[in-house]
Amino acid sequence: MRKRILVADVPELDARLAAVLAGRELHFVRTVDEAMRALAQEAFDLLVISVHFDDSRMFDLLREVRTVARDQLPIVCVREPGLGFTAISSHTLEVTCRALDANGFVDLATINDDAGRDAALRAAIEGFLPRGG
Repeated sequence: MRKRILVADVPELDARLAAVLAGRELHFVRTVDEAMRALAQEAFDLLVISVHFDDSRMFDLLREVRTVARDQLPIVCVREPGLGFTAISSHTLEVTCRALDANGFVDLATINDDAGRDAALRAAIEGFLPRGG
């Protein structure tokens, strides 16, 4: 059975995530409301949220999801280079994500090459997917 991943991101990240997560069933959403509707209607194995999602509403979505699915859904938050949030430190983003009960945070902006970014993203996401399938 293919793992189902809900991806809350911006269109600029779709191609990278689709390539890195080839073989997974990906469902892309663009707003907090769209994400919450998808989670209410379907079961997912993982939620990936980009810092840049829905005009930088990653924390809003994280809070809402944890209100309705406290520990049931693993969540990985991601910052991609070149899309903003350069003034906020990686450490600050990670601490905030953890405080809001994200399972992981990967800052791709701290990695200098595309292959390294892809490997770090794949490892972070695969680490939180349920085994088998």
